[in-house]
Amino acid sequence: MSATHGLKEIWRSGRFRLADLPSVADALVQELTGVLPGSKDEVIPTGVVALQGQMGAGKTTLVKAVCAAWSVKEDAVSPTFGLIQCYNRQGKPIYHLDLYRLKHEEEAWDLGLTEYFDGEALNFVEWPEQAPGLLPADAVLLEVHVHGLQHDGERELILSRPAS
Repeated sequence: MSATHGLKEIWRSGRFRLADLPSVADALVQELTGVLPGSKDEVIPTGVVALQGQMGAGKTTLVKAVCAAWSVKEDAVSPTFGLIQCYNRQGKPIYHLDLYRLKHEEEAWDLGLTEYFDGEALNFVEWPEQAPGLLPADAVLLEVHVHGLQHDGERELILSRPAS
């Protein structure tokens, strides 16, 4: 997802409360399955989802809900201090990366984070703006907007893909 490529909005959740996140995650899973590559017999697609949202917007909570919608057994947790978490569903990895603590994009390259994007996995990347050149050109953007107070405000998700 390069800054030189324009983005086209393809889905918007509408405003919802966090209590409604499981049903919103179900709808998001359908959208991600339709927009990301993957064979027809695979439940979980392959590709990169860049997650943007302010601190406390619920990005990790969203990944947890999406993993639950895909019947992932592991509990999704914040990868802030470990940088990467891996969850599996029937052997298919879902990587959850958090780039918040990176000081420079070069750190991401030095750590070899692009190798996660090269395989047959689904990747959720929080704080992609910390290393914008790291993400592949076909990455999709999922924005998490908070309307109101962080702890009880409504959320809205906007999914965009690179314009063709």
